[in-house]
Amino acid sequence: MKRLFLAVGMMLAATGLAQAVSIAELARVCGDDAKAQCAGVGYGDPMQKCLDTHYAELSKDCQAIMDRLRGGEGVYLF
Repeated sequence: MKRLFLAVGMMLAATGLAQAVSIAELARVCGDDAKAQCAGVGYGDPMQKCLDTHYAELSKDCQAIMDRLRGGEGVYLF
């Protein structure tokens, strides 16, 4: 089992996913902020731009996610 986790970890690191935000994490942490600040905005880049525009109004946890995205981390599905 340890080998499996090591192999998955190495794959993620090699593909850059080790430093990325999952859609699930983004929705969990920023979902309420997205509803409050960006209702009606589409998903993906438009939502990220809207949240970035309203950075000062976001919760501290959502701001932390946005900081990661601003720092170059990508978003992945899983």
